Amino acid sequence: MRLLLAFWITIVLLSPLALAQQCTTEVPVNAFDSTTRAFLYGLTPADFDAALGRAQLTISSVRPVFRNRVLVLLDSRHNHDRALLRTTSALVSEAPPGMPVAFGILGDRGVFTRKFITDPDDLSSAVERVVAHSNSSGEAIALSAGLTEALDVFGAHQPGDTILLVTSGVEHESRKKMEQLRTEFRRRGIRLQLLMGLLPLAAGRPADFAELISAWDQTENFSAQLIHLANVTGGALMGFMNSDWLHAASSGYMLSIVMPATSKPRNWKLRIRDAGNDVPPADLFYPDHLVPCAAPMVATLPTKTKPRP
Repeated sequence: MRLLLAFWITIVLLSPLALAQQCTTEVPVNAFDSTTRAFLYGLTPADFDAALGRAQLTISSVRPVFRNRVLVLLDSRHNHDRALLRTTSALVSEAPPGMPVAFGILGDRGVFTRKFITDPDDLSSAVERVVAHSNSSGEAIALSAGLTEALDVFGAHQPGDTILLVTSGVEHESRKKMEQLRTEFRRRGIRLQLLMGLLPLAAGRPADFAELISAWDQTENFSAQLIHLANVTGGALMGFMNSDWLHAASSGYMLSIVMPATSKPRNWKLRIRDAGNDVPPADLFYPDHLVPCAAPMVATLPTKTKPRP
C-alpha cells in the first residue's frame, strides 16, 4: 500500500501541470489618456488586466520607470547638420546623474559610446568623442544595420532598456529586414522610442504655433515601418527632441508580471480594467511579446484558483 501511495504521489508531482514553473518578468508600459493624450499617473495593479492566451496573469507591482538604461541614437545619415549634432549631443550630456546613458550617431557607419555612463562629466566627454568620430561622407549605413549595432550595445537584458531614436523618419527597408528587426527587439526586450529631431527655432526664440503645426505636418511623411516597429516594442512616436528628452526615454510604468517560465517570447494582452475607478479611457503602449524570465529552481504546484491581478 505504501509503495502504491508513493508511486501515486510521484506521478502527481511529475505531471506537466505540477511541474509548471512561474517567474516574474518586468515590462515597461506607457499609458495615455485617449482624449487629452496626457500621461496617466497613479495607476496601480488593480487598474490593469493582463492575459496570456486564456490564462489570467498576476501583476504583482506597478511602479514608475526610473533610471532605466537609455541609448540615444541620432540618425544623421540624411541630414549631417553640425548644429543638430551639437545641440543633440549637448542635450544628451545634460542627463541626470545616476541615469545610465549611452550615445550613438548613424552616418556612413555607427559610432557609439563604449558603455552606459552615469557620471555627467564622463558622459559629456564620451559624447564629444562620438561626435568627433562621426562621419557621413560615404554611403549611409542602412537603418536596420545601425539599429542592430545599437541593440548590441546593451548586452544582457535589463528591464526598461530603451533606444531613443532621433530621426527624420524617411526610411524604406525591405519587409524581411523589418521582420528580422522586430524579432531581435522582441528577443532582447528592448523598447524603441522615436523623436523627430529638434523643434524649429527662429532667431533664437521658441517656435510659434504656426511653426509647431508646420513641424507636426512632418509626421505625414514619417515611416509607417518605423512607427510599427516602435509600437510592437512598447514605444511610440513621442514628438521632437528637446530638453525633456529623458521623459520620452524614461517614461511610463514598470509592471512586474508573474508568468509561466518559458524560453520564448510570448504574445499577451494588456488593458485598463473597466471598474468604475475614475481611470479615463486609455491608450496603452506595451511590447506585444513578454520577454522570457528565469524560473525558480523548485517547481511549484498549481493553485486551485485562477490568479488575479
